[in-house]
This record gives sequence, C-alpha cells and structure tokens, in this order.
Amino acid sequence: MRNLHDFDYPSDGEVAVCELNGRVHYMEAQYANVGTFTNSIANHPKIHLTRDQLHATTSGDEGRSLFLPVNVSFLKQLTQVYYEQGFIEALYLIKSHNKFIVSQGAGVLLNIFKYVQKVRLILNPNIRYSGPTLIHKLGQTRNWQSSTIRYISWHPYCTKIAVVTCDDSVRIFSSDSAYTPLLRCKQQRHITCVAWRPLSNTEIAVAHENGIILWNIDPNSLVSRPSVSNAIILHRLEHRPVMSIAWSPKGDKLVSVAACDNTILVWDPELNRTSSLKRPGGFGQVLVKWSPTGEKLFTCSDGLVFRVWDYRNWECERWTVLSGRVQTACWSNCGTTLLFATSTEPIIYGVIVKNDLVFATDTESSSNQALPMFDVSKIDCGGAMIGGLIQTMETDPKGKHLAVIYQDTNAITVFSIVRQPGLKLIPSALITGLEEERPSTVSFQQNFEAGACLSIGWSSGRIQYYPIIYTDLATSVYENPPANVSLYRSLNTTQF
Repeated sequence: MRNLHDFDYPSDGEVAVCELNGRVHYMEAQYANVGTFTNSIANHPKIHLTRDQLHATTSGDEGRSLFLPVNVSFLKQLTQVYYEQGFIEALYLIKSHNKFIVSQGAGVLLNIFKYVQKVRLILNPNIRYSGPTLIHKLGQTRNWQSSTIRYISWHPYCTKIAVVTCDDSVRIFSSDSAYTPLLRCKQQRHITCVAWRPLSNTEIAVAHENGIILWNIDPNSLVSRPSVSNAIILHRLEHRPVMSIAWSPKGDKLVSVAACDNTILVWDPELNRTSSLKRPGGFGQVLVKWSPTGEKLFTCSDGLVFRVWDYRNWECERWTVLSGRVQTACWSNCGTTLLFATSTEPIIYGVIVKNDLVFATDTESSSNQALPMFDVSKIDCGGAMIGGLIQTMETDPKGKHLAVIYQDTNAITVFSIVRQPGLKLIPSALITGLEEERPSTVSFQQNFEAGACLSIGWSSGRIQYYPIIYTDLATSVYENPPANVSLYRSLNTTQF
C-alpha cells in the first residue's frame, strides 16, 4: 500500500496554483496567479470574506436592556416565556409562583421530566450535547466553530457557488452577475451544509441545527435578501441537528440525517411529507451521500455501522468498521465505487458496488470487505507535517480526482483515480495555503468542461480555485510561459 512519501512537497514560499496535463505548477505565494498558466477560471467570482464583512450574530436578548421594566400579569409572563423559551422554562416560572398548589404541581412535572431525560440520555447520549458541539465534533468541516467559511457548494449547471459563513448566512456568487443574494433568517441557526436541487436553476436546501430551509432564488430579482416567506421550511421535532442532506439525481427526493435521531428521513419537499428508513446502529446518523446514478444511497451512524441502500426497493447492506466511525465518504462518478475513511485510522478504504448486488462477492472484483487503498499516516515532508486522520474527502464529477483534508495538518492532498486494471489512487499534488491559513472545506465545480476545478475554503475567508486541465487548449493556456521563470517551477507527474 502506497503512502504519502510519494508526494513532493513544494519548496519554501511556493504554493500549487494549477495542474496542466499531469504537470503541477507552483509559484511564489506572494506572486501566485492562476492566470499565468490558464484563463479557464478568469470569470470565476473572486471571494475573500473577512470577519468585518459578516453580520454580527446575536442571541436575541440584546434589545431587552433598552426597555424599562413594567408590571406584567403572571399569565402574560407565562405566555411570553412559553413562546420564547419553551415549555420547560415555563414550568420553572410556574414553580416560582406564590400559589402553593400551582408551584407544587409544576415541581412534580419538572421531576418527572428529569427522570425522563435521564432515560433518554441512556438511550441516546448525543442529546446531552448542544447542537454546535455535535456539529463541530461530527461534521465534515474542519474547525467548524472557528472557521469563517463553513461550507461551499457549486451549482450543477452554471458557474454559481454558495458560500456558508459563520454568521449563519449563505451568499450566492455568480460569474455572470454582480448581484449577490444573501440567504439569512432567524430560524436558520448553525448551518451544517447546503445542496443545490438537481434539474432546477433556483432552488437550494440549507441544513441547520433545527431543520432544513428550501430557498427559491429568483435570478431576475434585484432583491439582495430573499424573504423566508417564499421558502419551504422542513422541520421535525426530534430530527436535530441536521448533519447532512443529499438530493436524488432527479431532484424529487431529499434525504436528511441528524446527530440526535437514528431515523433517516426521505422528504417530499413540496408536500412537506416524509418517509423514514430506520435501522439500529449508533445513536444518530451523521452523513448521507447519494450515488451519481441514483441507484445507491450511503448513510453512516455515529457508531460502527454504515449502510448502502438500494433505491429500487430500499433494502440495505449493513457494514461495520473495526473502531470509531466512518468520518467521511464519497462516490465515484459511475456509482460503482465508494471511498471512505474512519475517525480512528489514517487509511483511505474502498469498496466495489455492483448493480445487481450491493457489494460484489466474487474474487475477480472484490471480497466482502473494504480494501485499504492508501496509507495517509502523518509524515514529515520537507520540514512540514502532512497527512494524519482525515476530515473530509471529495471526488470531482468526472471521477478522475480525489481531494482530502486532514484534521491536524494544513496541506490538502490531491490524488488521481485510476480504474485499470483495478482501482488505484496515484499521488498528484499537495496544496498549501498562505501563512496561518488552514483548509476548512472543499468542493469540485460541477460544470467545469476543461477538466476539474477544486475549490478550497480557507480559514481566513478566502476561496481558492485549483484548476486541473486535461488537454492543452489554445483558448485556456498561454502558448509561451512567463519570462521570469524564477517565480514558478513545474513538477512532472505520471500521466495515465
């Protein structure tokens, strides 16, 4: 099994900017410019969101200090506390009331709820944690709580990218418009991920702590902040926090999983109807991935169990890992290969999926077990540490490249995927950010015709585009390299 020693680390002060026909190009960080080698991303939106550009997050209590206290009847106080803070806080208010019978009754109910809560904690320990804590612990974004950019997602048919920031906002950047819609409302707290709806030009689903909001963005409207009154809110009381969502390739079904709910929900958004896929294993579900062909659905719990479902009859194949849980996973473009990594091993595993059977069992294709594909154990490369436990992985739409972010090191590894004679991962490039930058999330552009375009959200709020061009095009690559060759160098890699 190959390891990270096969990668070449860039020289001091250099960063990878693009790959052209198997050749990785590096430049000095202060002079880095993709346009030196290709203009394939010349029209991509330039995005760098600093903290002073974001909206301040509030708890909703700041305005109370502006008002003088007044005498309010107990019933009015009770109604206000119930609607703003919930039933439990209302019981505490009743318990503090001077009426003996009423306060004693509230105390009895609170004691009952405490015992019920203890039983629930035994059955599902996840509910003891707050939503942000679970998202930070189980999510795909590295350092979710402290990162400026928390998620990015490309539109499937045009050069339009959705960027989730730490102020619970979603900004939509487009190559053909200076208009930047801002999706933000008070119900949308602690966003985990977003997903554009297939076969639609305007709809995007936003998963957050308490549910899902399906926004409809009119491209002809000049309103910079669409109203939530035009959105569809999908909510179930126990289904929280929503950790991951996935659209079916036809866009008719939306699947969601939550850290405190063992139920996998399949939504019909227009009717606000759900059906559930419930199987034991773990206390909650943390990740869902629909195969590009639409025939298979991958889900994993916060325990040892993960499953692959057959969409035709919703039967599943149950798998377990030796320790920890599945941290991240991604499908190949043909839907026959599933790559995944666990939370306890620095190894990329792969399984082969057949159309007639969930997992192949014949010796010619695969055994009934996951096969280790690449060892990404942490190593010292050129004085810098790379590799380690994996945070998230993504494959490009053409299925030729795999990008990996690690939990404790700052270099992103890019692999070439080769399927002949068997599935292999070939080291391609190491991508590093500027000084003090850490990668938070990655996403491949869905409609990049020239090859693949990896988009990286860095902790500083900067989004970097790393194009991978498969063929030399006169319109995209300069025929003559720059005269100042000291600013860059090229690295030859094996071409397949």
